[in-house]
Amino acid sequence: MAPTENAPGSEAPSTTCHLPLGYDGVLRIRAAPRINLTPERKDQPAPRDLNDWPVQIGGECRNVIEPIPCRLEWIIQGDSLADKRASHPRETWLVPKGKVFQVLEKDATGHRPLRVSILELGLIGTGRMGYRIEPSLFGNEAVEVLPTDPKSIAYALKADIRFSPLAPAFEEKFQKAIGLLGMHVGSGIQLEPDFCELFKGLQATVDIHPTPPEGLEPDEQARVRMEWVVGDSATTGRLRWKVGFASTPGDEEGEWNEDHLLATGGVESTPKLAFQYQLTLTRPPPPAPEKKEKSAQKPAAPLEQLRPLPRPALTVDRPRLTDFTVSLNNGELAIQGAFEGFHENVALDLQLTPYVLYTEGDTQRLEELGDYLEGFLLELLSERLSNAGDHSRAPRNEDFFFLATCSPDDIQTRLAPLENLSVTSRQNRFQHTFFNLKSLPREDVQALKKVKGLEVFVVLTPLPHGADKNVPVWAIADYAAREGHNASVGFAPFDSGAFVSRVFASGVCSSNSVTPSGHIEALYSPMPVVPADRREEFEIFVATICGEAIGQSPTSWAGVAHTIMNRVGRKYEIWERCLSAAEIIQNTGFEAYQKKIYQEAIQCIRAPAHSQMKDRDKVKAIIDVVTPIFMRQAGNMGDVVYFYSPKAQSDKGRSTPAFVSQGGDKTLVCINNQLFKTAPEEKRPDDFLFYAFKYPEKWPHQTQEELRQTRKARAEKKSA
Repeated sequence: MAPTENAPGSEAPSTTCHLPLGYDGVLRIRAAPRINLTPERKDQPAPRDLNDWPVQIGGECRNVIEPIPCRLEWIIQGDSLADKRASHPRETWLVPKGKVFQVLEKDATGHRPLRVSILELGLIGTGRMGYRIEPSLFGNEAVEVLPTDPKSIAYALKADIRFSPLAPAFEEKFQKAIGLLGMHVGSGIQLEPDFCELFKGLQATVDIHPTPPEGLEPDEQARVRMEWVVGDSATTGRLRWKVGFASTPGDEEGEWNEDHLLATGGVESTPKLAFQYQLTLTRPPPPAPEKKEKSAQKPAAPLEQLRPLPRPALTVDRPRLTDFTVSLNNGELAIQGAFEGFHENVALDLQLTPYVLYTEGDTQRLEELGDYLEGFLLELLSERLSNAGDHSRAPRNEDFFFLATCSPDDIQTRLAPLENLSVTSRQNRFQHTFFNLKSLPREDVQALKKVKGLEVFVVLTPLPHGADKNVPVWAIADYAAREGHNASVGFAPFDSGAFVSRVFASGVCSSNSVTPSGHIEALYSPMPVVPADRREEFEIFVATICGEAIGQSPTSWAGVAHTIMNRVGRKYEIWERCLSAAEIIQNTGFEAYQKKIYQEAIQCIRAPAHSQMKDRDKVKAIIDVVTPIFMRQAGNMGDVVYFYSPKAQSDKGRSTPAFVSQGGDKTLVCINNQLFKTAPEEKRPDDFLFYAFKYPEKWPHQTQEELRQTRKARAEKKSA
């Protein structure tokens, strides 16, 4: 025996036992046979029904003499569900027979073959089931057969939906030849379910909605739902969908109910618009028993469900606003516009609101044209009445004519065409005449032309349908937003009487403005803007990046922005509890938050024209760079999660941050060469070092379901 200084039991168990010289205690040795299991591939019988699939697991074994209890866990991979593990719901045993074994279930009479419930395991689509066998005997390790191993168990439970063009009989052959090519928002689609026999009789529900940007939930306001019984040809024949519409088939051929467009798009600018479908299969509840005594009634069994992952439905050209201009020709104020990407039968209802932009003192003001003209003309009326009553000068014929034909009621009658304006886009085009200046007295028109800096433009927004909320133009059709004062293309985003960025906009301005004298000047949107309910979070996000990196390059601005967004909801320390960019900034060590430059940037974001900030042009440039990052439309920039400034650390007498040298699963790697594309020996363009996890798979983001549950728990705790 080798000498040792320690007494028995002072260290973790090992294969070598050390005893001190002279030890006269009792030594207990615990031993168990080492079981050796070698699973083999088995031919599996076909499933009998959704709750009874007899499967076989077995192979060669050593040191197994009698049945031994074991734990069985299924390892499932498939094309229609997320990878998962699930324990077998019933007691299982290793049952030997000579040098081979089987895994069987325990029942009252002994052992029986394994039974798998397709509904319990949620199996759907095509995939494989691996397994893990863990003997309940001390000292024996589990044996795993992964789904990628040929010894795993394959399953094929088809549950697909095909999307085919819906066309009149005379077009049917042509449409079948081109498939889904030429489909647009508003095109008719026939849904063709394709399910395996086992699913026959289940209640099927399909939700179709635009595919959301990565990391975001589907828009429930844009969802279309259809329900039918699998295998019922009478109901599946009515599974028709109008792309992008809340439409269901009517009683007559070609008739649609709830025939209005949904919010099909988003703030992202993409050439294509993708749709996906979410399928749910549910076992119908048992028939209600005949009425008996209340005490004899039993509670209904819980519904069993299969819910595969969302799958692609189809992709169409993204609708776009291509033309929207205002004109003032021969005294008539009118607009015209055009879309592309809608089916020619789409009739899109739009709200039009003309505005004026005028100078008052040293500032410019915005006002609806109807309100402005009413005030302007009433003021002229007051002046004319005063002049008509002036006995110090001789009366003029035009004064008497004016008094005879103009009153406050006359003014409101003339301006009535500017109220409740709407237009319908048909075959992708729309036009409307608002107002004829010739309906005003000539003197009023002359006075109006003299108003300093007066410009007229028009704002377009979609009309709401029923109880639906009004959605912004970009939610149904993309458009190029004007970003510069000298830009010659694009449209100015608009909301609540102010020019904003496309992200916050509820409407879009005509691509030009007109003056009463006929001069046309381009509108300018001074800053980009984000959905109204996230505006405060966006301001915190941008102002923090300004405070951290305003003196650096656009690459560093993007690096700081990605650092914030890559932490949100990540399963790492406190980050897991931070579900927004603002919470990450407020809780994970961003030093610029709430400092002077942060406060200046906040004021500049809210009112750029009145900001005294020295670098306000950089604030606008930062907004342009980081907006797509905030909206999760710009990747993850190498999955950057940390950064610091060596110069700032040195100036403050600090050492290198502790996170740089953290090890184990938390090890970081510097990715500056990847971000700035410079060789190690070259000088860095910025005073920033950016880091990513060496093992990012150890720190995944929460899934959408986990995020949903976290938000739900937080809301319940807050309301309690």
